[in-house]
Amino acid sequence: MKSWFRVKKGEEKGYRIIMHPDLIENCELSVNMKVTVRFGLQTCEVKVIPSKKIHIGKMIMTGDVIDSLMLPLLPAYEIVYRDDEIQIGPLIGIVAAKTIRKLDEKVQKLGRYVRKYHKVNGAIIAFSNEGIDFDKKLIFGYLYDPIEKKWVKGIYPFPSSIFKRASLKKELHQEFERIIWNRIFNSSTFTKWEMYSWFKHASGLNAYLPVTRIFKHIHDVEYMLEKFKAAYIKPIKGMQGKGVAKIEQKEDGLFVQHIAEDSKNDYFFHDTVEAGEFLQNTFGEEKFILQQPLELQFHESIIDFRVIMIKDRNGEWKNFGIMGRNGVKGHIVSNRHRGGKVEQAAHTLEKMFPDKKMEYLREMEDLAKMAAATIENCGFLFGKLGIDIGIDRDGHIWLIEINHRNPNDYVATFAGDKSLVNKIRHENMRYAKSLAGF
Repeated sequence: MKSWFRVKKGEEKGYRIIMHPDLIENCELSVNMKVTVRFGLQTCEVKVIPSKKIHIGKMIMTGDVIDSLMLPLLPAYEIVYRDDEIQIGPLIGIVAAKTIRKLDEKVQKLGRYVRKYHKVNGAIIAFSNEGIDFDKKLIFGYLYDPIEKKWVKGIYPFPSSIFKRASLKKELHQEFERIIWNRIFNSSTFTKWEMYSWFKHASGLNAYLPVTRIFKHIHDVEYMLEKFKAAYIKPIKGMQGKGVAKIEQKEDGLFVQHIAEDSKNDYFFHDTVEAGEFLQNTFGEEKFILQQPLELQFHESIIDFRVIMIKDRNGEWKNFGIMGRNGVKGHIVSNRHRGGKVEQAAHTLEKMFPDKKMEYLREMEDLAKMAAATIENCGFLFGKLGIDIGIDRDGHIWLIEINHRNPNDYVATFAGDKSLVNKIRHENMRYAKSLAGF
């Protein structure tokens, strides 16, 4: 049986759908029966008419049905009979930008998400925060045309599932959840401190967590220096190593390395009193965390790992690859944006722990799956996560961070795997399809 169908507009009036008898039988429908047909949130009652003259890969709908469903005719659709309804879809929304002006630019960069359209099918609509009309349940955006391979600007019905490629305002996200329930990924954001607070109470994860405190006062810095002789200071919402600092206790004072937007700056203070004003002004209260320093240096470079976790079409977390990240010598972070290099984790581990390479690869994957499951148990829904993991000189594994705000798909490309970004984005769309009910 053909897995996708084209919808054609019939010349007759009324609410009718003409289908091949084999398709009617496959959907367990009865000839000439009246049934509800659904496209996203739109529904209408139709009469099903059999005809052997129609190709099995087509359905003919009257204009009244097409108008009621707001069904675009460009896509190829799939059909299921569920809950006493003919459901046509999938109808997938991609939040691609914050503004309509930016959407015009961003939509042209979505090609990799529709490269294997024939395995997703349905109406794929890219939209922005500004293009949403909750009163009429309509969105202004772009529909993908699989025949011409282009995006078509227009007004379309609300989607059945939403993939957040860009951020969605909190109030908009909550309103969508009220309408389409828990079919929106990637979900709301969380901070490094929230992650630590959840994970330290999770069975099996606590042993992987470095000691972490919220930076409220200079006394918190003094506590970490007394305990570890050093501490990392990280913004609770930061990415790409921006705003990170390392403070170390030296014999004659305190040494601070600070990564600003475009520069790395070093400072020296004779004591915490002298350093206090700088730290308070630079990092503020409760906007940063203090974290135990980890011995992640090998050959004078910070080395850590990124596990690429992707939700498959069945809603299961899968490891799509583990990358090793080698920081610039003397730097306090490993990020590629700060000059670091990326390679396959197997190559990195071969240099670090050649006899335990496979053991560490398995343990990092297990840890990443456990962390992903724990995050979702806290009420979030994600389709991809970047799990950052470190292995210290003693061979202990540490869970450093979870990147959840659209982690970089190209990390594997920098390690020589140019095909993985396409696989990741295709699986994102397959997951969106399953959330839409197909």
